[in-house]
Amino acid sequence: MIKKDNISICIQDTLHKNKILKLKDCRLWLSSVFKKNSSITIRIVDKKESESLNYNYRNQKKPTNILSFLLSENPVIGDIILCHPVIKNEASNQNKRIQSHYAHLLIHGYLHLLGYSHDKKIDADKMEKKEIQILKKYGFQNPYINS
Repeated sequence: MIKKDNISICIQDTLHKNKILKLKDCRLWLSSVFKKNSSITIRIVDKKESESLNYNYRNQKKPTNILSFLLSENPVIGDIILCHPVIKNEASNQNKRIQSHYAHLLIHGYLHLLGYSHDKKIDADKMEKKEIQILKKYGFQNPYINS
């Protein structure tokens, strides 16, 4: 866990002995949008846990790459659930480095915690623009253009 400047990030990796995500990377990727006093838990899970959560909270019986759960708006407190097998498969299918896909999805999930949505085209465009801007700052390509 990193707690600095009233920002707390905790990673729970249930799958890997050598952690796939590093705290310093997560902190860097989120630094331009992270709200003070924020506290997030990032949980890396398998397909079974992802599917269970997706079904219980979204009524969709399938694993998904990411789920975000907002517990408090002020300060921002929330959980971001990342399904490694789905993310690994997507990265491979989209010819992306897995680390860049994780960066994108983590930023995407945190923006959801901040209230961003992609339910309507205008909202999706705003969210995607923000994601692209943040990713570019850290040397990542536009995730919406397949290589």
